[in-house]
Amino acid sequence: MATITIENVRKTYPGGVEVIKGLDLSIRAGELVVLVGPSGCGKSTLLRMIAGLESITGGTIAIGGRVVNNLEPAERDIAMVFQNYALYPHMSVRGNLEYGLKNRGTPRAEIDARVKEAARILEIEPFLDRKPRQLSGGQRQRVAMGRAIVRKPQAFLFDEPLSNLDAKLRGHMRVEIRRLQRALGTTLVYVTHDQLEAMTLADKLVVMNAGAIEQQGSPLDLYADPQTLFVASFMGSPGMNLLDVAQLRAAGAALPEAVPAGAGVVGIRPEDVALAAQLADVPGIVLSARIEAVEMVGAESLAYASVAGLAPNVVLRTPGVWAGHGDETVTLHLPLARLHCFGKETGRKVPLAAAQPHLVPQEQRTA
Repeated sequence: MATITIENVRKTYPGGVEVIKGLDLSIRAGELVVLVGPSGCGKSTLLRMIAGLESITGGTIAIGGRVVNNLEPAERDIAMVFQNYALYPHMSVRGNLEYGLKNRGTPRAEIDARVKEAARILEIEPFLDRKPRQLSGGQRQRVAMGRAIVRKPQAFLFDEPLSNLDAKLRGHMRVEIRRLQRALGTTLVYVTHDQLEAMTLADKLVVMNAGAIEQQGSPLDLYADPQTLFVASFMGSPGMNLLDVAQLRAAGAALPEAVPAGAGVVGIRPEDVALAAQLADVPGIVLSARIEAVEMVGAESLAYASVAGLAPNVVLRTPGVWAGHGDETVTLHLPLARLHCFGKETGRKVPLAAAQPHLVPQEQRTA
């Protein structure tokens, strides 16, 4: 395993198009770091720069303490897994696993031992003599991971490896990748646009936007304490409710004094929005709303409430089946201690003016 250190790394394409903007990132040995963000944010470009498949315009990249700026991909001691598997169709699974080791002149006995061990870890022993076309998508992805494992690299780089799989198989493979990384203890950098993958896999989550890092930290820290409007809206499904302060005031809503003067937007997670009767004595913002639609999503319900003068709808997440009937008028309570305030122009978080009182636990606040 190895550390990966990225310092002031930039990437500019001909014509002056800057896609990576002086980025700094430190990855500990054995850490699973997920780069997440919308299409075009630069996450795959950054991964390819670590791999050596893309040159850098400025800055340094070090793997295991060694600067690799001018090293070819084969010299960096990393293994990359792509979303399209990149298997040789004319070779058996065994042949695909052996290929890289043979090219490096690895002794036959060691090749056999490594292939056997990788096949055991990934549970693909029954498929060693099959061709890739005879395998399911999940099995092919296991073979692609096996080809990386047998090399025993300092670090794994995964570029959206599950995007071609169906939802059920993606969930299964997420568990497998996490189990595999823990068992091997290898540093792993994983790129995805799927925030569920990001939240469930990462030791450290790095949210990228327009070639820069918006915020990094543990998945729960980023979800609970987003530092920018972008992170607040991007993390979570559905995302955080973001309400314009001027619209709130124009709609007649009274804002608590603790909402700072510099706040142009207040945000609240759908699970923190309550019906007024549930938090009657807790300070917050009270809104009259009409439930426009309700989605039953297994163990929880999502209710979409329209508030006159506000756009878009306010989303509520409640456990179980929605107690109402839809198309009804309700009073919403947005508890102050659950609010996130942001500057409208800067997009940065603005702290509340004072510490807030303890709230009723979420599990006690059912609709």
